[in-house]
Amino acid sequence: MSPSEEALYAELLEAVNANDWDRADQLGDQLEQADQQRRARLARTEALASTAAWYASQGIPVFPVEPSGKVPMVKWRDEATTDPAKVAAWWRRWPTANIGMPTGIRWDVIDVDGPPGYQSHGLLREQGRLPERLGMAWTPRGGMHIYIAPTGQGNAAGYMPGLDYRGLGGYVVLPPSWGANGRQYEWDTMPPVAP
Repeated sequence: MSPSEEALYAELLEAVNANDWDRADQLGDQLEQADQQRRARLARTEALASTAAWYASQGIPVFPVEPSGKVPMVKWRDEATTDPAKVAAWWRRWPTANIGMPTGIRWDVIDVDGPPGYQSHGLLREQGRLPERLGMAWTPRGGMHIYIAPTGQGNAAGYMPGLDYRGLGGYVVLPPSWGANGRQYEWDTMPPVAP
């Protein structure tokens, strides 16, 4: 949510708490319109290039991933970069490339897939074993990527049913990349980018 959408949402909550249903309806319509505009903006092909450039400008190394997929298009372990010229060249060459990010540098990621993943996530939460969540993105198939502080650990595929851990030597696909099902990765809460 953008700062303006967050402000609208706060106003909407105030209107609901005050039982001002006419104002709540107006604000709800404004939020829906803002969401549709944001989705349309992120659906444009150039959104991938501009977002990859923005990530790199924030010190987040990126690399191109096959369009609508998860397979890297370069030797990402060696080539992931924050260099604006290299990032621009990649996305000029492959304008529909998804955006990959190596994990274990800025963040590690807990990858939650399907009902088993949500059950495992809930169990970890109940047990108090979930690290502090710095951010979260929705995946195209309805899963979650939970961004946490890097731990220095490597990857662990299937460490619990429906849960994978992406640490050193791993990578994830970043929003607004596309899945094979035609849906996008979307930030719910982006982790702080300040170093």
